[in-house]
Amino acid sequence: WLPLPLMRSLGAVLKAALIAGLIAGAVAAGFHWVLTEPVIDRAIEIEEQMRRAQGAQAGAPVVSRPAQRVGLIVGLLLYGAAWGLLFGMLFHLTRAWQPTAWRDARRGFVFAVLAGWSVAVFPFLKYPANPPGVGDPETIGYRQALYLGFIGLSIIGAILAVWLQRSLSRVRQLAWPLALAVYVVYLAVVYLAMPPNPDPVRMPSEVVWTFRTLSLAGLVLFWAVLGGAFGWLSREPDQVLERSRR
Repeated sequence: WLPLPLMRSLGAVLKAALIAGLIAGAVAAGFHWVLTEPVIDRAIEIEEQMRRAQGAQAGAPVVSRPAQRVGLIVGLLLYGAAWGLLFGMLFHLTRAWQPTAWRDARRGFVFAVLAGWSVAVFPFLKYPANPPGVGDPETIGYRQALYLGFIGLSIIGAILAVWLQRSLSRVRQLAWPLALAVYVVYLAVVYLAMPPNPDPVRMPSEVVWTFRTLSLAGLVLFWAVLGGAFGWLSREPDQVLERSRR
């Protein structure tokens, strides 16, 4: 176990998490630049064809495609920095709930997997991303409220599952199975109870599902890289501690 005086400070944790978030954002940006952007171009082309078929004129985009590609990189870097800092703060505040026998590297990666599932992957399964041309502008506020509400419920479920596991820690053989069973039931209820996306999809299914698959892969990649980078950046204090014990 790591004694309290040797635990890493909040500043060190936030620094490692911020750098890890920026690395994850850069990797995700490169992924989407190479693989997702061509799908977006295809979706925009189809949307313009559908407008012309309906007799409407395609107006000039508010933001040009080159500017949008630059915005993709900047946005994902900011996304990585924001989530990195929040990740580091939550990681530090929940140390008492983490297995003390694990090193920071292992705890950080597992924490990133749980966080990524709760705030990104599971909400995506209910409300997947859609390419341009899908979605009514008048329902944007409603769809955003559904998505954010689902994220909040997902986070609550993860916290309750961890709390239940710790509450049943005296019954070690049953703690994790019971907590996991309750968590699965909770997720199923939330998933079925929340209303579906209200907008019809009028884009070819090939384009829609390719975009959704790449978007989901980008989320998984982001959180995996964040957890792995944080673990790599956190390895040195553990190694120093191990050498000091010898």
